[in-house]
Amino acid sequence: MSDSRTRWDARWRDKRTQQGIVQADPWLIDIYPRLDQGQALDVACGNGSNAVFLASHGFEVTAIDVSREALKQLKRESALRNLNIKAFQIDLEDDPVLPEGPFNLILDFFYLYRPLFPKLKKLLLPGGLMAIRTFSRAGDFPEIALNPAFVLEPGELKDIFCGWDVLVYEEGKQPSPKGGSLAGILTRKPLDPSG
Repeated sequence: MSDSRTRWDARWRDKRTQQGIVQADPWLIDIYPRLDQGQALDVACGNGSNAVFLASHGFEVTAIDVSREALKQLKRESALRNLNIKAFQIDLEDDPVLPEGPFNLILDFFYLYRPLFPKLKKLLLPGGLMAIRTFSRAGDFPEIALNPAFVLEPGELKDIFCGWDVLVYEEGKQPSPKGGSLAGILTRKPLDPSG
């Protein structure tokens, strides 16, 4: 088992004792009215709070994470709610074999691995939506205490999705509990496949 898997399994075991009902990220709830129904992929889903939310609102959800413990919690919660969520344990940084698409919606919340973006873009249907929310250096907030590889630079999300239709974008408005701020984008893939 990789060090990453071991570390994340331990972290999710600790969180299991602290958490009650699984709650979706508030930003996902805010953007939900703009989302189109269909096939959704939740990248680095953790215990599945966002996957459960989407499945309970009619999406067909595939969820992936490196942590076996997090996926066990997701499966338990989805069974309690009688939801059918496909869950796969995948190490996204070690030559990932991603689920077959295409997807109408891809979520990537609080997981930043830049080399994965081209693969995720290919999994999305033309006209499909990508929603990303993670840590950022934007705004006037205390310095963030995370590895720079896991933190967005100001304006970086817009650069990554240059040429896509941006429906919602924010950065540097809301502080992160780890320092720095939060950034989020909801963007639509161009209908032209070259986009």
